[in-house]
Amino acid sequence: MIGFDRPIRPRWIYESLLLAEPGQKLAELNEPFGQIARELTGKEGKRKVRTVLFRCFLRDEQNRARVKKNLVMKDLSVKHGLAFMQPVYLFYLVARTDILKKISEHIFRLYDYGREIKASFLKAKMVDSFGERDVVIRSAGAFIKTLEHFNVVEKAGGKPILKKRLMVNEEQARIMLQFFALEVVMSPQISLNHLPEAIFNFFDLPDLKVVAQRYNGDWWEYQHRMADDYLIINF
Repeated sequence: MIGFDRPIRPRWIYESLLLAEPGQKLAELNEPFGQIARELTGKEGKRKVRTVLFRCFLRDEQNRARVKKNLVMKDLSVKHGLAFMQPVYLFYLVARTDILKKISEHIFRLYDYGREIKASFLKAKMVDSFGERDVVIRSAGAFIKTLEHFNVVEKAGGKPILKKRLMVNEEQARIMLQFFALEVVMSPQISLNHLPEAIFNFFDLPDLKVVAQRYNGDWWEYQHRMADDYLIINF
C-alpha cells in the first residue's frame, strides 16, 4: 500500500506546479521544494511530503523520473491562481490517492458536517480495512490535518470538526468533471448522477445539469436520458 505520511498544504502544490517544467527531471525540484515547504524542518518529513505531492501532481507515469509532458494542472494554476485552484487540488489529491478515497468513504459514512471527527475511531476503522500497520494509522491522521489546511476541517477545543464543504463555481466544477473522466475513471463517459461521494462530498457543487448545459458542445457532449445524465468528454 502507498501511504500518505505527512499533511500537505495547498500552497505547496501551487508553488511546486509553478516551478515544474514539462519533461523536467523530478530530482531537479528536490532542493527547490525544500524552500517551498518551509514549514517543515526535518529532511525526512520534507522527503515524504515531496514524494506524495510529486507522485500525484507532477510525475509522468510512463517515465517516473520526470515531470509530465502535458502539465495541464500547471497551466490552470498560472491562469487562475491559488484561491481558485484550492478545491481543484483537494479533489485531485483525493481522487488520485487510493488510501485517501478509502479514508473519505469512512469519514462520510461516520460523520456529518458540523460534527467532530473521532480520529482514534477513524484510525481503528482503517485498521479494520487494511490491518494494523503504521502507514495506515499515519495516513488517517495526516489526511485530517490536510483537510484542516484546506479549510474543510477546523480545530475546536483541540478536536477536529468536519467544518464545511468548499464552495465550487461552475468553472471549477467543469475542471473537476474533466479530470474525473480523463485521469480518474479514464473513460470519456461519466454519469452525473453517480459521482462517488468519497471524492465529491468535500465540495458544495453548483447544479451539475446547469454546468453540463453551459459547456455542452465546447468541453463535452451532454446527454440527458430517462434514467441518467451523461457527459461524453472531448479528448
